[in-house]
Amino acid sequence: MEMPGSGQERRDALPPGAALRDYTIEEVLGHGGFGIVYRARHNELGNVVAVKEYLPIELALREGAAVHPRSEACRAGYEDGLRRFRDEARALIEFQAHPNIVSCREFFRANGTAYLVMEYEHGLPLSELLHRREAAGRPFDEADLLAVMVPLLEGLQRVHETGMLHRDIKPSNILVRRSDERPVLIDFGAAKQMTAEHSKSLAPFTEGYAALEQVGEGTLGPWTDLYAAGAVMWRIVAGGNPPWTPPHPVKVERRASAALRGEANPMPSAKALGSGRFSPRVLDTIDRCLRLNEKERVHDCGELLRLLRRDEEPVSPAAPQTRRARRQRAVSAAVGTRFRDCAEGPQMVVIPAGSFLMGSPESEEGRYDNEGPQHRVTIEKPFAVGIYPVTFEEWDACAVDGGCGGYMPGDSGWGRGKSPVFGVSWEDAQAYVKWLSRKTRDVYRLLSEAEWEYTARAGTTTRYSFGDDITPSDANYGKNIGQPQPVGSYKANGFGLHDMHGNVWERVQDCWNESYAGAPNNGDAWEVGACSARVLRGGSWSNLSRDLRSAIRYWTHSGYRNYSNGFRVARTLKP
Repeated sequence: MEMPGSGQERRDALPPGAALRDYTIEEVLGHGGFGIVYRARHNELGNVVAVKEYLPIELALREGAAVHPRSEACRAGYEDGLRRFRDEARALIEFQAHPNIVSCREFFRANGTAYLVMEYEHGLPLSELLHRREAAGRPFDEADLLAVMVPLLEGLQRVHETGMLHRDIKPSNILVRRSDERPVLIDFGAAKQMTAEHSKSLAPFTEGYAALEQVGEGTLGPWTDLYAAGAVMWRIVAGGNPPWTPPHPVKVERRASAALRGEANPMPSAKALGSGRFSPRVLDTIDRCLRLNEKERVHDCGELLRLLRRDEEPVSPAAPQTRRARRQRAVSAAVGTRFRDCAEGPQMVVIPAGSFLMGSPESEEGRYDNEGPQHRVTIEKPFAVGIYPVTFEEWDACAVDGGCGGYMPGDSGWGRGKSPVFGVSWEDAQAYVKWLSRKTRDVYRLLSEAEWEYTARAGTTTRYSFGDDITPSDANYGKNIGQPQPVGSYKANGFGLHDMHGNVWERVQDCWNESYAGAPNNGDAWEVGACSARVLRGGSWSNLSRDLRSAIRYWTHSGYRNYSNGFRVARTLKP
């Protein structure tokens, strides 16, 4: 998992390069009063993981790599916390198959303390995503809220079924995964609770998100976590009201004090803040989660999910009009038709069905062995393809709208706008097409490798779509310019597609295979083989001319980001 830093780096963190059992520490991902999270790499397998180290700042200190209690008076609290840290690992192991709960791989002891090894999730904390959306004037709406909270509550329901509580649900402990934009619940608070009982100042909860029974007397249960879930939803609703900046929930002690004195609630209701933007059903549900008396709250995740999922009339009369607009912009499958499904999305063109020889003949100049054997592929139905690679402008619209994990790749000082986006992985590209599909309600995806070569060739059999030779006036390659150029700077091929040769490598759906032996012949993506590696096509601004041919194939790991790698989208056409 990726986690935000917590201010200045902790000076007692293990340094980059430090050995930790089978891993090498690369950097600190996050830290707090109870421990440190590192990014680390397995020494033999090379895979990246997140490693959480138990290191409560008030009870323990580090000398060299070793960790030990600050004093004999701290020992009992330190060891109690270690046991609870182990119990947390045991519980998380049970949740490995759930997509919305952080996955724990192993637990081990070293350096006088203990470590949890977890999946390294590429993503953005919900707190940061909310901040970016609000700063751009695009706060979450009801669909966004439900897209986060429904799967999150499904995960929390699984946690509660085991008898475990999270105890510290808040926006910064909800990671929005880049690959599929689904939320992941991280940083469980069981060890924090035990450690805090022996601490003078460390609290195992977060003010504003903690229920009354957490900060004082009362019985903790699923309703305690649901108070926090209600506070997260309140935070989302309040983010659409500029006077509440930053819109943090009011701590429960202050609310309880006002209620005791018969004073007004110092925290406006969700219903007051979100009226007209959110349905009354959702607003009433949020306010019920935030009742001071736990007996008046929603009591379990199942009930809360039923309340949030219940069908309701649209929030405003604009919704039916939106659906009509979607119907009106549906396109026919006429070959050559150009269209754009939404203002922020790529311009598309309809490609005809057809048949072609995929790969290169053994006689082709500059050929690599992985380009064969040549085989006939028949694509039976028309489909649509982006006229250009996805641009920075189009990617940034996704990130600002809450898609793409909020990730904003750097542009190396070369400019954004109409330049093709680069520094995005195959996983990032998957997040983009998921966002675009959700936004348009059409099926966007990456091209298959066969579709890519079919559209690149555009009916030709030569090395390039415009012949057997290439010059700098045909494409951006060979470091002639030294950086990507705005899309459309070079002539289109026979299908009306620009930049199929050079500028940036384009990611496709397929897993890597060393040859075409056994490849599909119907244009489908080949999703067997080395699937941690995904195919790239077309070459880039930094490649030699032989690596821009229509048949060229290359690969990188699915999570790899590079200044020469981008992508283009396809859209499945409706019958």
